[in-house]
Amino acid sequence: MQYRSAGLGALRWLAAGLATLWTGVGSLSAQPAFPDRPIRIINPFPPGSPVDFIGRFAADRMEQAWGQPVVVESRSGAGGTVGAAVVARAPADGHTLLVTTPSLITATTLHRDLPYDPLRDLLPVWGVLSSGLVIVVNPRVQATTLGEFIAHVRRNPGHLSYATSGHGTTQHFGAELFLSRTGLAMEHVSYRGGAPAATGLIAGHVQAMFDALSNQLPNIRDGRVRPLALMRDRRSPALPEVPTTAEAGVAGAEMPGWVGLFAPAGTPSPIRQRIIALLSAAMEEAAVRERMAGVGQEPDVTAGDEFASRVRRDASLFVDIARTAGIKPE
Repeated sequence: MQYRSAGLGALRWLAAGLATLWTGVGSLSAQPAFPDRPIRIINPFPPGSPVDFIGRFAADRMEQAWGQPVVVESRSGAGGTVGAAVVARAPADGHTLLVTTPSLITATTLHRDLPYDPLRDLLPVWGVLSSGLVIVVNPRVQATTLGEFIAHVRRNPGHLSYATSGHGTTQHFGAELFLSRTGLAMEHVSYRGGAPAATGLIAGHVQAMFDALSNQLPNIRDGRVRPLALMRDRRSPALPEVPTTAEAGVAGAEMPGWVGLFAPAGTPSPIRQRIIALLSAAMEEAAVRERMAGVGQEPDVTAGDEFASRVRRDASLFVDIARTAGIKPE
């Protein structure tokens, strides 16, 4: 009897184990393949920007590796919030992604009625650090160093202005961070996009701009603008002779710089990890790193939870800048 009881118990244990295994196999087979249809990468800015460059890089690698069409779709407007809203409302299955900059989180300080919360409704997936903002001036400005520029602004109160691609952009926040650290005052001239703002600077309608190095690198190389300092913690290999703001005597003026991919919140972890693995491996290729360096980008990858932590830290910084500078929704 004891032998038969033990045998029955063993059989029951084996049957339970097989049932559990079968359930696990069934749940795995129920998981949809990824990707099983075309992928959209939403660029919330006009084509041709550093954001567009990273989006198309990601699209090319995904398409090559996974055999599904990957389309970069420009959905610009309202400082990037139009495109971000599209992704925040999309199904959390990895087939709709957002490529963007820290403007994603500056929007929280500028729009009272955002239809989404970027920290709650979007999942940081993968990003590369950019070369940050560079302070550039029109060549006719009588300053060749950051210290000389600061002195020039102080000698001409109320007469100097800076350009941005719009109210509440990363450029705007970077400028206000610099002004708060130096106690300077300049007029903000908001253009409808980065290209018109750069044109205004080159033409001398404004005297300065706090812009992404990748945007200004061609103008710097052609002598159309003069670089004074980088708003970051180290020099850029693209402009090794240009100091950081700290090296030039202005402490605490480092501005976050990255271009990253985001997915709708709730996107399964295996999908997130698959994207991270593919793009991070591609960044190790010498040809990719050389191409990025040529446009002023640096292939320093941050991904997953580390990237999410950076986004949250940057969000706190932008809240502080907005409060100090009095940047309010328009």
